[in-house]
Amino acid sequence: MNKLAAALLALVVAAPLTFGQTSADLKLGDIKAQGAKQLTVEEMRELLPGAKVKRMTKTGSTHFWENSADGTFVASSDGRGSTSQVPGRGKGNWHLADNGTYCVIIEWKSTTDQGCRYLFKVGDKYYGAGSVGNDAANVTEFEFGK
Repeated sequence: MNKLAAALLALVVAAPLTFGQTSADLKLGDIKAQGAKQLTVEEMRELLPGAKVKRMTKTGSTHFWENSADGTFVASSDGRGSTSQVPGRGKGNWHLADNGTYCVIIEWKSTTDQGCRYLFKVGDKYYGAGSVGNDAANVTEFEFGK
């Protein structure tokens, strides 16, 4: 194998996403194929309280908030992907459910955003999925920092 072919093969193997696929297109089966590991409740209890959260939505918007210890937060959105394209803020709550999901509810000005997600980690990226058994389930990309 020549050097160019070896370099291309290394690039394809190391690429976190399939060529032409964005994180908005990812399914649970895609991240499982990349070696995703589901976070345990204990790992989530360590990760989530006090975490600065960044969530990328399928419509192209980015949401930011910080999980406070009392289960509340104030979220902001860059507005991309919304009908108004206007940045916004909303009050929210978060908790860990008994089934091991990270649950969030945000009261935006004109809508309520709520859902619970199982969390998975691939390398240094986190993803949330509404199912652990449905490989066709959409996943949402998250970043967690302190």
